[in-house]
Amino acid sequence: MKSAEAFVEALEQRLSPIEALHSLPNYELHYIDRIPVEVYRAALRNGWRFFPDSPSAHFAVKHTQVLQATNNLRQLKRWAQQRANWALATGPNSGVFVFKVDGGEGLTSLLDLCGDDWSWLDTLRSMAGEKRFIFFAWPMGRRQISSSRQIGERLRVLGDGAWLLVPPSREPHGGQHTYLNPQGAVAAAPAWLLDRVFEPADAADPSRPLPSCSAGRDVCSNAVSLEVNHD
Repeated sequence: MKSAEAFVEALEQRLSPIEALHSLPNYELHYIDRIPVEVYRAALRNGWRFFPDSPSAHFAVKHTQVLQATNNLRQLKRWAQQRANWALATGPNSGVFVFKVDGGEGLTSLLDLCGDDWSWLDTLRSMAGEKRFIFFAWPMGRRQISSSRQIGERLRVLGDGAWLLVPPSREPHGGQHTYLNPQGAVAAAPAWLLDRVFEPADAADPSRPLPSCSAGRDVCSNAVSLEVNHD
């Protein structure tokens, strides 16, 4: 059963929307060459770019790590020896952006924004403690609005130049990142979110090159499942 269907079924059982979200099951993680299988597949199939995160790294180092993020499996295997946290560099180079929902206030804001559109439940999602992360395909040829990083109370967009921890990483204060629906495809964002985060398609700078679809990645239709970011 898809997550949206399970969510609606929970609502029909008279659970509140927030109780229904918490009722959806978690997922047990598996590995390939010490790389979490979802990291491995996302790098191979979608061209997502990852790097090993060090919680003690300051901002300048973190910025450099984001620029050095890669989907090269040999490099990911070498980094796997460090047993570090895994971080995803979001933005057009990876073809993905992430909607971060922080705690009960964030969930309430999200439910206000989405109205009766539950389609976001069927894209890849993860969680860590009270934080939830919702993954969407980056819209080809569109630029992020500079003021769109915070679009509601406890709602943050992780896009161009940002990053987030992915399972099985841990937050500095101990929260474990886990997937909520790892089999869900990474979907295009609903219109109510796209219009708040990105400039209209015809406003894109024609001199700015579009992200490549290397490693067999088709951002619009071949994205694989995720809900996570890190401040």
